Amino acid sequence: MGWINRVMIATMVVGTVVVGTAVFVVKRLNEPPKVPSGFVAPTTRATPPPAGSAQTPRSTQATVPQAVGPVLAAGDIVFASDRTGNFEVWAMRADGSRPRQLTNDPATDAWWPRPSPDRRTILFNRTPAGVHDRDYGAVSLWSMGADGSGSQLLRPPGLDGWSQQGHAEWSPDGSHMVMFGGSKINPQIYVTDSVGQNPAKITSRGGTNLDPSYSPDGSTVVFVGCPRSFCQADDYEIYTVAATGGAVTRITDNSLRDHDPYYSPDGSQLAWLTQVSGANAKDPIGVWDVTVAAADGSGAHLLTGDSNVTSRPIWSSDGSTVLVHRLEKGTDSAFQLFRIDVRSGKVTRLTSGRSTNEYPG
Repeated sequence: MGWINRVMIATMVVGTVVVGTAVFVVKRLNEPPKVPSGFVAPTTRATPPPAGSAQTPRSTQATVPQAVGPVLAAGDIVFASDRTGNFEVWAMRADGSRPRQLTNDPATDAWWPRPSPDRRTILFNRTPAGVHDRDYGAVSLWSMGADGSGSQLLRPPGLDGWSQQGHAEWSPDGSHMVMFGGSKINPQIYVTDSVGQNPAKITSRGGTNLDPSYSPDGSTVVFVGCPRSFCQADDYEIYTVAATGGAVTRITDNSLRDHDPYYSPDGSQLAWLTQVSGANAKDPIGVWDVTVAAADGSGAHLLTGDSNVTSRPIWSSDGSTVLVHRLEKGTDSAFQLFRIDVRSGKVTRLTSGRSTNEYPG
Protein backbone atom coordinates (compact mmCIF):
# COMPACT_ATOMS: atom_id res chain seq x y z
CA MET A 1 0.00 0.00 0.00
CA GLY A 2 1.39 3.36 -1.02
CA TRP A 3 1.36 5.12 2.32
CA ILE A 4 4.00 2.68 3.51
CA ASN A 5 6.41 4.58 1.32
CA ARG A 6 5.42 8.03 2.55
CA VAL A 7 4.56 7.52 6.20
CA MET A 8 7.27 5.00 6.95
CA ILE A 9 9.99 6.37 4.69
CA ALA A 10 9.43 9.94 3.52
CA THR A 11 10.51 11.48 6.80
CA MET A 12 13.71 9.44 6.95
CA VAL A 13 17.02 10.83 5.75
CA VAL A 14 19.86 9.06 3.96
CA GLY A 15 22.95 11.23 4.25
CA THR A 16 21.59 14.73 3.73
CA VAL A 17 18.85 13.84 1.24
CA VAL A 18 15.25 13.31 2.33
CA VAL A 19 14.04 9.97 1.04
CA GLY A 20 10.78 9.79 -0.90
CA THR A 21 9.15 7.05 -2.95
CA ALA A 22 7.15 5.20 -4.42
CA VAL A 23 -5.20 2.90 -13.15
CA PHE A 24 -6.91 3.83 -16.92
CA VAL A 25 -9.85 4.94 -19.71
CA VAL A 26 -8.42 7.45 -21.96
CA LYS A 27 -4.94 12.55 -21.52
CA ARG A 28 -2.84 14.10 -24.09
CA LEU A 29 0.78 14.86 -23.20
CA ASN A 30 1.07 18.40 -21.87
CA GLU A 31 -2.74 18.76 -21.78
CA PRO A 32 -4.02 19.63 -18.28
CA PRO A 33 -6.77 17.28 -17.11
CA LYS A 34 -10.28 18.60 -17.64
CA VAL A 35 -12.03 18.25 -14.31
CA PRO A 36 -15.68 19.37 -14.39
CA SER A 37 -17.24 21.28 -11.53
CA GLY A 38 -19.23 18.12 -10.76
CA PHE A 39 -18.23 14.51 -11.29
CA VAL A 40 -18.78 13.40 -14.88
CA ALA A 41 -18.84 9.65 -15.37
CA PRO A 42 -18.00 8.45 -18.89
CA THR A 43 -21.63 8.69 -20.01
CA THR A 44 -23.59 10.14 -17.08
CA ARG A 45 -23.26 13.24 -14.93
CA ALA A 46 -23.64 13.04 -11.17
CA THR A 47 -24.46 16.31 -9.42
CA PRO A 48 -22.00 17.16 -6.65
CA PRO A 49 -23.35 18.07 -3.21
CA PRO A 50 -23.64 21.75 -2.30
CA ALA A 51 -20.91 23.25 -0.16
CA GLY A 52 -21.27 22.20 3.46
CA SER A 53 -23.77 19.49 2.63
CA ALA A 54 -23.59 16.18 4.44
CA GLN A 55 -24.50 14.45 1.20
CA THR A 56 -21.89 12.77 -0.97
CA PRO A 57 -21.86 12.00 -4.70
CA ARG A 58 -23.55 8.77 -5.74
CA SER A 59 -22.36 6.23 -8.28
CA THR A 60 -23.84 6.49 -11.76
CA GLN A 61 -24.50 3.88 -14.39
CA ALA A 62 -21.69 4.30 -16.89
CA THR A 63 -20.10 2.51 -19.78
CA VAL A 64 -17.00 3.13 -21.86
CA PRO A 65 -16.97 2.80 -25.66
CA GLN A 66 -14.79 0.00 -26.94
CA ALA A 67 -11.20 1.23 -26.96
CA VAL A 68 -9.74 1.70 -30.43
CA GLY A 69 -6.70 3.84 -29.55
CA PRO A 70 -3.01 3.01 -29.20
CA VAL A 71 -1.84 -0.07 -27.34
CA LEU A 72 0.92 -0.06 -24.74
CA ALA A 73 3.64 -2.20 -26.26
CA ALA A 74 4.22 -5.67 -24.83
CA GLY A 75 6.79 -5.47 -22.06
CA ASP A 76 6.56 -1.70 -21.65
CA ILE A 77 6.35 -0.48 -18.06
CA VAL A 78 4.25 2.36 -16.67
CA PHE A 79 5.32 4.05 -13.45
CA ALA A 80 5.17 7.25 -11.42
CA SER A 81 8.07 9.70 -11.24
CA ASP A 82 8.72 13.15 -9.81
CA ARG A 83 11.55 13.91 -12.27
CA THR A 84 9.67 16.97 -13.55
CA GLY A 85 8.76 18.27 -10.08
CA ASN A 86 5.43 16.75 -9.05
CA PHE A 87 4.56 13.10 -9.60
CA GLU A 88 3.38 12.18 -13.11
CA VAL A 89 2.75 8.90 -14.93
CA TRP A 90 5.49 7.78 -17.31
CA ALA A 91 6.12 4.80 -19.57
CA MET A 92 9.35 3.16 -20.68
CA ARG A 93 10.70 0.04 -22.32
CA ALA A 94 11.22 -3.12 -20.30
CA ASP A 95 14.96 -2.39 -20.02
CA GLY A 96 14.41 1.16 -18.74
CA SER A 97 15.07 2.89 -22.07
CA ARG A 98 12.90 5.45 -23.91
CA PRO A 99 11.10 7.04 -20.96
CA ARG A 100 8.11 9.17 -21.98
CA GLN A 101 5.71 11.29 -19.94
CA LEU A 102 1.99 10.47 -20.16
CA THR A 103 0.40 12.96 -17.73
CA ASN A 104 1.19 16.60 -17.11
CA ASP A 105 -0.60 18.56 -14.41
CA PRO A 106 1.60 20.47 -11.92
CA ALA A 107 -1.41 20.97 -9.61
CA THR A 108 -1.71 17.24 -8.87
CA ASP A 109 0.33 14.15 -8.20
CA ALA A 110 -0.44 11.26 -10.58
CA TRP A 111 0.57 7.78 -9.43
CA TRP A 112 -0.47 4.10 -9.19
CA PRO A 113 -0.71 3.42 -12.98
CA ARG A 114 -2.33 0.08 -13.89
CA PRO A 115 -2.64 -0.95 -17.58
CA SER A 116 -5.83 -2.72 -18.60
CA PRO A 117 -5.56 -6.33 -19.79
CA ASP A 118 -5.80 -5.21 -23.43
CA ARG A 119 -3.16 -2.51 -22.68
CA ARG A 120 -5.26 0.25 -24.24
CA THR A 121 -6.29 1.96 -21.00
CA ILE A 122 -4.35 2.99 -17.88
CA LEU A 123 -5.94 3.51 -14.48
CA PHE A 124 -4.16 5.93 -12.17
CA ASN A 125 -4.67 7.92 -8.98
CA ARG A 126 -4.56 11.68 -8.56
CA THR A 127 -4.10 13.67 -5.37
CA PRO A 128 -3.29 17.35 -4.86
CA ALA A 129 0.37 18.11 -5.55
CA GLY A 130 2.45 17.36 -2.49
CA VAL A 131 -0.08 14.91 -1.04
CA HIS A 132 0.88 11.94 -3.21
CA ASP A 133 0.17 8.61 -1.45
CA ARG A 134 -0.06 9.96 2.10
CA ASP A 135 -3.85 10.51 2.19
CA TYR A 136 -6.24 8.00 0.63
CA GLY A 137 -9.11 10.30 1.56
CA ALA A 138 -7.87 12.69 -1.15
CA VAL A 139 -7.50 10.06 -3.91
CA SER A 140 -9.45 10.41 -7.15
CA LEU A 141 -9.41 7.55 -9.67
CA TRP A 142 -8.76 8.40 -13.33
CA SER A 143 -8.21 6.65 -16.64
CA MET A 144 -6.43 7.54 -19.86
CA GLY A 145 -5.33 6.00 -23.13
CA ALA A 146 -2.06 4.14 -23.54
CA ASP A 147 -0.50 7.26 -25.09
CA GLY A 148 -1.73 9.55 -22.30
CA SER A 149 -4.68 10.89 -24.27
CA GLY A 150 -8.31 11.29 -23.21
CA SER A 151 -8.02 11.40 -19.43
CA GLN A 152 -11.29 10.89 -17.56
CA LEU A 153 -12.28 11.21 -13.93
CA LEU A 154 -13.88 7.96 -12.79
CA ARG A 155 -14.20 8.31 -9.03
CA PRO A 156 -13.78 11.62 -7.17
CA PRO A 157 -13.10 11.61 -3.42
CA GLY A 158 -16.26 10.96 -1.41
CA LEU A 159 -18.13 9.04 -4.09
CA ASP A 160 -20.56 6.48 -2.61
CA GLY A 161 -20.01 8.04 0.80
CA TRP A 162 -16.50 6.62 1.08
CA SER A 163 -13.97 8.38 3.29
CA GLN A 164 -11.07 6.77 1.41
CA GLN A 165 -10.38 4.65 -1.65
CA GLY A 166 -7.39 3.06 -3.34
CA HIS A 167 -5.49 0.10 -4.82
CA ALA A 168 -7.74 -0.23 -7.88
CA GLU A 169 -6.88 -3.30 -9.99
CA TRP A 170 -8.38 -4.69 -13.20
CA SER A 171 -10.08 -8.05 -13.43
CA PRO A 172 -8.30 -10.38 -15.90
CA ASP A 173 -10.92 -9.75 -18.61
CA GLY A 174 -11.10 -6.00 -17.99
CA SER A 175 -14.82 -6.07 -17.19
CA HIS A 176 -14.45 -5.14 -13.52
CA MET A 177 -12.16 -3.54 -10.97
CA VAL A 178 -11.44 -4.40 -7.37
CA MET A 179 -10.40 -1.79 -4.79
CA PHE A 180 -10.67 -0.94 -1.13
CA GLY A 181 -12.98 1.80 0.07
CA GLY A 182 -15.32 2.96 2.79
CA SER A 183 -14.58 4.32 6.23
CA LYS A 184 -11.10 5.18 7.41
CA ILE A 185 -11.31 2.85 10.40
CA ASN A 186 -12.99 -0.11 8.69
CA PRO A 187 -12.40 -0.13 4.90
CA GLN A 188 -13.75 -3.09 2.93
CA ILE A 189 -13.04 -4.71 -0.44
CA TYR A 190 -15.35 -3.81 -3.34
CA VAL A 191 -15.79 -4.97 -6.92
CA THR A 192 -16.98 -2.34 -9.42
CA ASP A 193 -17.77 -2.26 -13.12
CA SER A 194 -15.09 -1.39 -15.67
CA VAL A 195 -15.33 2.36 -14.96
CA GLY A 196 -15.29 2.16 -11.17
CA GLN A 197 -19.05 2.47 -10.69
CA ASN A 198 -21.72 0.37 -8.93
CA PRO A 199 -19.51 -0.99 -6.14
CA ALA A 200 -20.44 -4.36 -4.64
CA LYS A 201 -18.94 -5.14 -1.23
CA ILE A 202 -17.29 -8.58 -1.15
CA THR A 203 -15.95 -8.42 2.42
CA SER A 204 -17.75 -7.53 5.61
CA ARG A 205 -15.12 -7.91 8.28
CA GLY A 206 -13.79 -6.04 11.25
CA GLY A 207 -10.53 -4.20 11.19
CA THR A 208 -8.69 -3.03 8.11
CA ASN A 209 -9.17 -4.59 4.65
CA LEU A 210 -6.79 -3.35 1.97
CA ASP A 211 -4.68 -4.03 -1.12
CA PRO A 212 -6.88 -6.36 -3.23
CA SER A 213 -5.99 -7.98 -6.56
CA TYR A 214 -7.47 -10.76 -8.71
CA SER A 215 -6.35 -14.30 -9.36
CA PRO A 216 -5.50 -14.97 -13.03
CA ASP A 217 -8.86 -16.69 -13.65
CA GLY A 218 -10.80 -13.88 -11.97
CA SER A 219 -12.50 -16.15 -9.47
CA THR A 220 -10.61 -15.06 -6.37
CA VAL A 221 -9.46 -11.82 -4.78
CA VAL A 222 -6.39 -11.77 -2.54
CA PHE A 223 -6.17 -8.94 -0.01
CA VAL A 224 -4.71 -7.75 3.29
CA GLY A 225 -6.82 -7.97 6.42
CA CYS A 226 -6.81 -8.22 10.19
CA PRO A 227 -7.38 -11.38 12.23
CA ARG A 228 -9.34 -9.29 14.76
CA SER A 229 -11.55 -6.22 14.65
CA PHE A 230 -8.84 -4.19 16.34
CA CYS A 231 -5.29 -4.73 15.20
CA GLN A 232 -1.96 -3.03 14.69
CA ALA A 233 -0.22 -2.84 11.32
CA ASP A 234 2.09 -5.66 12.43
CA ASP A 235 -1.00 -7.90 12.52
CA TYR A 236 -1.82 -7.42 8.81
CA GLU A 237 -2.06 -10.79 7.07
CA ILE A 238 -2.89 -12.10 3.59
CA TYR A 239 -6.39 -13.46 2.92
CA THR A 240 -8.43 -14.63 -0.07
CA VAL A 241 -12.13 -14.38 -0.84
CA ALA A 242 -14.27 -15.34 -3.83
CA ALA A 243 -14.68 -12.46 -6.29
CA THR A 244 -18.41 -12.65 -5.57
CA GLY A 245 -17.86 -12.48 -1.80
CA GLY A 246 -18.28 -15.05 0.97
CA ALA A 247 -16.04 -16.73 3.51
CA VAL A 248 -12.40 -15.67 3.66
CA THR A 249 -9.34 -17.92 3.83
CA ARG A 250 -6.28 -16.86 5.77
CA ILE A 251 -3.02 -17.40 3.88
CA THR A 252 -0.36 -16.06 6.27
CA ASP A 253 0.20 -16.15 10.01
CA ASN A 254 3.64 -14.61 10.38
CA SER A 255 3.32 -11.75 12.90
CA LEU A 256 4.84 -9.45 10.26
CA ARG A 257 3.29 -6.53 8.43
CA ASP A 258 2.21 -7.71 4.96
CA HIS A 259 0.90 -5.68 2.01
CA ASP A 260 0.23 -5.72 -1.76
CA PRO A 261 -0.28 -9.43 -2.57
CA TYR A 262 -0.32 -10.47 -6.24
CA TYR A 263 -0.75 -13.85 -7.94
CA SER A 264 1.79 -15.06 -10.48
CA PRO A 265 0.40 -15.26 -14.04
CA ASP A 266 -0.26 -19.01 -13.74
CA GLY A 267 -1.84 -18.65 -10.29
CA SER A 268 0.60 -21.03 -8.62
CA GLN A 269 2.44 -18.42 -6.53
CA LEU A 270 1.88 -15.26 -4.54
CA ALA A 271 4.27 -12.37 -3.98
CA TRP A 272 3.74 -9.63 -1.42
CA LEU A 273 5.50 -6.90 0.53
CA THR A 274 6.74 -7.73 4.05
CA GLN A 275 8.21 -5.50 6.71
CA VAL A 276 11.11 -7.57 7.95
CA SER A 277 12.20 -5.14 10.67
CA GLY A 278 11.11 -1.73 11.84
CA ALA A 279 13.09 1.46 12.08
CA ASN A 280 15.53 1.86 14.94
CA ALA A 281 18.42 4.07 15.99
CA LYS A 282 20.92 2.21 13.81
CA ASP A 283 18.56 1.84 10.85
CA PRO A 284 16.14 4.80 10.58
CA ILE A 285 14.25 3.24 7.66
CA GLY A 286 13.91 -0.42 8.54
CA VAL A 287 13.97 -3.40 6.21
CA TRP A 288 11.24 -4.32 3.70
CA ASP A 289 11.42 -7.26 1.31
CA VAL A 290 9.26 -9.26 -1.07
CA THR A 291 7.92 -12.59 0.13
CA VAL A 292 7.25 -15.31 -2.47
CA ALA A 293 5.19 -18.40 -1.63
CA ALA A 294 2.91 -20.99 -3.15
CA ALA A 295 -0.66 -19.80 -3.65
CA ASP A 296 -1.70 -21.43 -0.37
CA GLY A 297 1.07 -19.60 1.51
CA SER A 298 3.37 -22.59 1.89
CA GLY A 299 7.10 -22.36 1.23
CA ALA A 300 7.23 -18.64 1.96
CA HIS A 301 10.67 -17.09 1.61
CA LEU A 302 12.17 -13.62 1.22
CA LEU A 303 13.20 -12.76 -2.31
CA THR A 304 16.34 -10.70 -1.72
CA GLY A 305 17.21 -11.35 1.92
CA ASP A 306 19.13 -8.08 2.10
CA SER A 307 18.79 -5.01 4.35
CA ASN A 308 17.31 -2.62 1.78
CA VAL A 309 13.72 -1.45 1.17
CA THR A 310 12.07 -3.47 -1.61
CA SER A 311 8.41 -2.64 -2.20
CA ARG A 312 5.24 -3.67 -4.09
CA PRO A 313 6.01 -6.60 -6.42
CA ILE A 314 4.38 -6.84 -9.86
CA TRP A 315 4.88 -10.08 -11.82
CA SER A 316 6.24 -10.17 -15.36
CA SER A 317 3.97 -11.81 -17.93
CA ASP A 318 6.01 -15.03 -17.90
CA GLY A 319 6.23 -15.19 -14.10
CA SER A 320 10.02 -15.31 -14.06
CA THR A 321 10.62 -11.88 -12.51
CA VAL A 322 8.91 -9.22 -10.42
CA LEU A 323 9.08 -5.45 -10.86
CA VAL A 324 9.55 -3.42 -7.69
CA HIS A 325 10.47 0.01 -6.50
CA ARG A 326 13.45 -0.27 -4.20
CA LEU A 327 15.77 1.86 -2.11
CA GLU A 328 19.33 0.58 -1.91
CA LYS A 329 20.67 2.12 1.28
CA GLY A 330 23.96 3.94 0.89
CA THR A 331 23.49 4.12 -2.88
CA ASP A 332 20.14 5.73 -3.60
CA SER A 333 18.60 8.92 -2.26
CA ALA A 334 15.20 8.00 -3.73
CA PHE A 335 13.29 4.89 -4.77
CA GLN A 336 14.19 3.42 -8.16
CA LEU A 337 12.73 0.67 -10.33
CA PHE A 338 14.29 -2.78 -10.39
CA ARG A 339 13.57 -6.21 -11.84
CA ILE A 340 14.22 -9.24 -9.61
CA ASP A 341 14.55 -12.83 -10.79
CA VAL A 342 12.17 -14.96 -8.72
CA ARG A 343 14.37 -18.07 -8.74
CA SER A 344 17.81 -16.60 -8.23
CA GLY A 345 17.01 -13.31 -6.49
CA LYS A 346 19.23 -11.46 -8.97
CA VAL A 347 18.46 -7.72 -8.87
CA THR A 348 18.62 -5.63 -12.08
CA ARG A 349 18.40 -1.85 -11.89
CA LEU A 350 16.13 -0.08 -14.42
CA THR A 351 16.28 3.57 -13.27
CA SER A 352 18.72 5.75 -11.35
CA GLY A 353 19.24 9.35 -10.29
CA ARG A 354 17.94 11.67 -7.58
CA SER A 355 14.30 11.57 -8.70
CA THR A 356 11.83 9.07 -7.27
CA ASN A 357 10.63 6.34 -9.65
CA GLU A 358 7.96 4.06 -8.22
CA TYR A 359 4.77 2.02 -8.59
CA PRO A 360 5.64 0.02 -11.73
CA GLY A 361 2.76 -1.51 -13.64
